[in-house]
Amino acid sequence: MSKHVYIITGASNGLGAALSRLLLSEVTLVLGISRTMNNEIQQLAQDLNANYAFIAADLTQVERIEATLREIIESMDSSKVETITLINNAATVTPIKPIEACSSDEIVSSIQLNLTAPILLTSCFIKETAKWAAKRSIINISSGSGQYPASSMSTYCSTKAALNMFTKCVAMEQKEEPNPVHMLTIDPGMMNTGMQQIARESDFELSSFFRKQSEEGHLAEPDTVARNILLELNQHRGVTPA
Repeated sequence: MSKHVYIITGASNGLGAALSRLLLSEVTLVLGISRTMNNEIQQLAQDLNANYAFIAADLTQVERIEATLREIIESMDSSKVETITLINNAATVTPIKPIEACSSDEIVSSIQLNLTAPILLTSCFIKETAKWAAKRSIINISSGSGQYPASSMSTYCSTKAALNMFTKCVAMEQKEEPNPVHMLTIDPGMMNTGMQQIARESDFELSSFFRKQSEEGHLAEPDTVARNILLELNQHRGVTPA
């Protein structure tokens, strides 16, 4: 069993894929949860003889979330794990349009992926690892949109704002525990990912702003952001990076 375990949602694209690639090693187990498999990561893991497992799951199907995570955690030998980290990264920026133009399905799907899924995963993670001696951490990937309102992005902004508050509340709860889960909210800033591409190619008020950020080279690369996230995590929990 690997000493360091990372469970990453949205692991096949963007920041999730960058985190997965960066963490691949013989002493680290990376469990990538996503709807689709990233064949490049699978091949890289084989080439490096790294411990990587892909779990196919659609996190908008919230009724399956807890069972999926419980099965993952129960498969591990907790006595051999030194650190275990859940990274709630999966999210969608859509729908990008005025709220009255959004269908009920679009609204519900956005809330389920951006907010309900991280809440359920956090709850299950804390419960299922409650008796573990390992250092436990949860990183919720936020966004500047969680602080600044934007026209035609009401569901995305609202879910990220709610995720920020949720993380703060759980952090307060965990302070009372003997082996608390370290709770982190990280805003990665604007990155060169598919989500940013969707924003700049959409027909709405801020699309020109997002295009300008891309054209002027202001977008961070996911690999750079991933390194900074892991550095902040390890500084926060006081361990040497895997």
